[in-house]
Amino acid sequence: MEDKKRELVGKALEIYMRFGVKSVTMDEMARQLGVSKKTLYIHVKDKNDLVEQCMLLMHEREQEHIASIISETENAIEQMMGISQFIVGQLKKVHPSIFFDLEKYHPQVTQMMQCHKDEFVCGCIEQNLVNGMKQGFYRENLNPKIISSIYVRLIDIIMDASLAQQAELRADEVYFEMFRYHIRGCATQKGISFLTDLIKKDDSFNVDF
Repeated sequence: MEDKKRELVGKALEIYMRFGVKSVTMDEMARQLGVSKKTLYIHVKDKNDLVEQCMLLMHEREQEHIASIISETENAIEQMMGISQFIVGQLKKVHPSIFFDLEKYHPQVTQMMQCHKDEFVCGCIEQNLVNGMKQGFYRENLNPKIISSIYVRLIDIIMDASLAQQAELRADEVYFEMFRYHIRGCATQKGISFLTDLIKKDDSFNVDF
């Protein structure tokens, strides 16, 4: 992606995250970006293409950030906490309607998201589990392939806006509960104790274990 297009798509992504997808027309997007509609259409074919480009950029940034977290430490619990902090930060930026908008009006983008979760996210969690088992932080009798698939299905639930609405919770609050559920189900006492100590040192991660 050329630099000028990348900058434009990056700004468009921020706008969709803030206002949702359906409510932002291409006229409004051009106005928000401070460019003419003609300039906008030089870089993308239509709104569907713009939404797709935004999703590709978001996935690219996510992969880079998680790769950075993993490269900083071999400790599986520290990696999982770092990944979770990143996810919570992203969820706090997301407009409540965005997942519903994508599923209803841009199904091909929803499919892209699902492929990303099934391949990249599932792969990261599976490797984290394998490493954590070797380090004694996760139970020895886990099946990493199955648990990583369950984790991704739980992410699907978070993206179901109706759950949060019914429980009157934000998406990041739902994720905190999922994170607790995941760790409690997988970790040894050594893993839970280590994570508890990490949380005590970081007030931004508001989870009580």
